[in-house]
Amino acid sequence: MLNGEKRYLGLAVILAIASFWAGLVAAQSVNSLPAVANQLSLPKALELARTNYPSLRGKLATIRAAEAEAQGLQVALLPQAGVQAQTLNATSNQVRGAYVSNGGLLLPISGVRTDGFNNQATWTSGASLVVDWEAVTFGRRQARRSQARLAIEQAQADYEGEFFTHQVRVCDAYLLALNAQKSVALQTANLQRAQALQRVIRASTEGGLRPGIDSAIANTEVARARLQVLESQQLAQQQVLRLTELIGQPNPTVQLDSMAFYNRLPRLLNTQSGSVALHPQLRVFQKSIELGKANEALLKAAALPSVSVLGSLQGRGSGISERAQPDGTFRIDPSLGAGLPLRSYNYIVGVTAIWRPTDLLRSKYALSAQRERINAFQQTYNQQALGIQAASQNASLQLELAQARADQAPLQLDAAQQAYTQSQARYESGLDNILALTQTTALLNRAEVDQAIVTNSVWRALLLRAATAGDLDSFLQQIPR
Repeated sequence: MLNGEKRYLGLAVILAIASFWAGLVAAQSVNSLPAVANQLSLPKALELARTNYPSLRGKLATIRAAEAEAQGLQVALLPQAGVQAQTLNATSNQVRGAYVSNGGLLLPISGVRTDGFNNQATWTSGASLVVDWEAVTFGRRQARRSQARLAIEQAQADYEGEFFTHQVRVCDAYLLALNAQKSVALQTANLQRAQALQRVIRASTEGGLRPGIDSAIANTEVARARLQVLESQQLAQQQVLRLTELIGQPNPTVQLDSMAFYNRLPRLLNTQSGSVALHPQLRVFQKSIELGKANEALLKAAALPSVSVLGSLQGRGSGISERAQPDGTFRIDPSLGAGLPLRSYNYIVGVTAIWRPTDLLRSKYALSAQRERINAFQQTYNQQALGIQAASQNASLQLELAQARADQAPLQLDAAQQAYTQSQARYESGLDNILALTQTTALLNRAEVDQAIVTNSVWRALLLRAATAGDLDSFLQQIPR
């Protein structure tokens, strides 16, 4: 009996030492990750997403396009000037009567001849400078400027809304990837516990101190722990790949350097939610409504008259003489030198007014269509606002529930640790079998995972509340440094 007691005492010492080293290794594995060069913090991820993600860069290009169009409109509202010069070789036959011209910078360059028809060609020339300015627009100029300004503001609001939404996506993907990598650390620690116990049991079974079934069960637990590590690694790579895709640099091997998220819970401040109208995701719809109203004002002004100031300076030259010869015909000089020099000059200064009353009928239906578009924008805005209000209430509930779970998780972990310690001691003293120890080991592993998940869920609930409030700073200011 004395020799048997000594052997059991030696086994207990071996198990105690192995348990101490396994717990030390596990604690180091859970609380810290090895430093690697390829690390990514949340602020860095947000910055990379801002500069690299294609949809955000596309929104910025839309803003620049709207700004360029506004600058082009400012130039279009200035007086317009045109210069034209021409040299033609043509006959000069014309008939009296009316005709319609499609416009241009030159008036007809020859009058009706009085000596009949002559098919002999000669050179003619002309040059003109025309300045035209729509001086009185009855509100069209201001409506165009408002339309261009609101187009820029809408593009800016569209970018800000997309940027805010993408920041929330990146933060949520970061927290999910962080939780997946934390799970890898926890499952690795669980594997190390199982391997330490396997080594001790293998030594004791080989010495005849333990039955062979204990070694078989220990081998099973090690294999199960390895599978859990592999599954957690697969999930971690998937989550990291999703995160790095959102920052524009897909890379499943990136390590996250913010495990400090698990060292403390965020402060849950009773902040008052801001006005729904100020939410970044709603501003684009509000600007769409304002832009629709600007288009409506422009349609109203388009049916009103326009008053323009016109000025023109013209010079003309021709190879046909100005005066008739004694026989009543005009002398025609076909040479280029006769028709190229300008010989007569005219100027025009005046005011033109144009009004098409039929535009009132056409604009009536266009205005009706535009008002319906504005109504559609308003209903979309109302739907989005309703969704944000519901999401805000849900976020508050989720945060309360996450906090309640966070209060219970440490109690579960503490109880699981005590159960594991007691079961280990009973197994070492021969009062319990290997099955009881493996059950408490599984409970401890589950409690560690639950503790990590619960902590992560509080941060995600805080992110959800910040997202529905339209103020991401309330989340980012609590990021562990």
